[in-house]
Amino acid sequence: MRRLTTAAIGLPILFVIIKYLNPVFFFLLVAASAVLATVELHKLARCRRIHADLLLGSILTFAVVYSFADDRVSLPAVLAAAAILVPSRRLLGAGGVEGAIESISVTLAGILLVGLPLGYIVKLMGIGDEMGRDLTVLLFLCVWLADAGAYAVGSSIGKHLLSPTISPRKTIEGAIGGLIASLLAAGLAKIWFFQRLSLRDAVAVAVLLWIAGMAGDLAESLLKRAAAVKDCGAIFPGHGGMLDRVDSLLFGAPVLFFYYTAFMA
Repeated sequence: MRRLTTAAIGLPILFVIIKYLNPVFFFLLVAASAVLATVELHKLARCRRIHADLLLGSILTFAVVYSFADDRVSLPAVLAAAAILVPSRRLLGAGGVEGAIESISVTLAGILLVGLPLGYIVKLMGIGDEMGRDLTVLLFLCVWLADAGAYAVGSSIGKHLLSPTISPRKTIEGAIGGLIASLLAAGLAKIWFFQRLSLRDAVAVAVLLWIAGMAGDLAESLLKRAAAVKDCGAIFPGHGGMLDRVDSLLFGAPVLFFYYTAFMA
C-alpha cells in the first residue's frame, strides 16, 4: 500500500513541476536524484567491500546530466574526462593496487549507469516546448503506473515467479498487470494532455516502456542481490531509496527519447 501511496502523491507533484514550472527546477530535481542514486550505488559496492571514489563519481555524474541541459558542455568531453580522471585519481590516491579494478569500475559504472540514462530525461524535457513536457510526463506516467500495477496484481494474485534467482517476489502475473497499467497510462495521457499522440505511438511507447522498466528494475535487483541488501535506502516509503525509485527510468528514458527521434519527430 505504501508503494501505491508514494506513486499517488509523487505523480501529481511531478506533473506540476514538469508542465508548469521553469525547466530549471526539473533539471535540479533530476540532477539531485542522479547524485543521490550514485551515492546509493556506492553504498551497495561497499557492502561488497569495494570502496569506489564517491566524490569524483558524484561530480562526474552531475556533469553528465548537466551536459544534456547545456549545449556548451559536450557529453563526449565529459565522458572522456571521466575515463581519464577516475583512474588518474586512483593513481594519485592512497588506495594502491589492491581493489583498483573494482574501485575504478564502480566509479565509472555510477557515471554510466545512473548519470547517462537520467540525462536523457533532461533531453526529453528539452524537446521543444509542450512536446518535451508532454513526453516527460508520459515517461513517468507509464513507468510508474506500470510499476504500481505490477505490484498491485503481483501481490494479490501472483503465483508464477518471473525471475526467482534475481527477484524472488516478482511474478509473471505482476508483469502482465504492469503491461495493462502502462497501456492504460498511455491512453490516459492521450485523452488528458497529449491529444497529438497517435494511437500507434501510444501503444508502442506503452509496450516499450513496460519492457524497459522491467529490465531496469531487474538490473537494479541484480545489484541489490549481489550486495545482499533489500533496498538501496529509505527515502521513499514502500520504495526504498532513490535508486529503487529511478531504476525503471534508467532504461525507459533513453528508449523513449530514441523512439521519439525515430518515429515521432
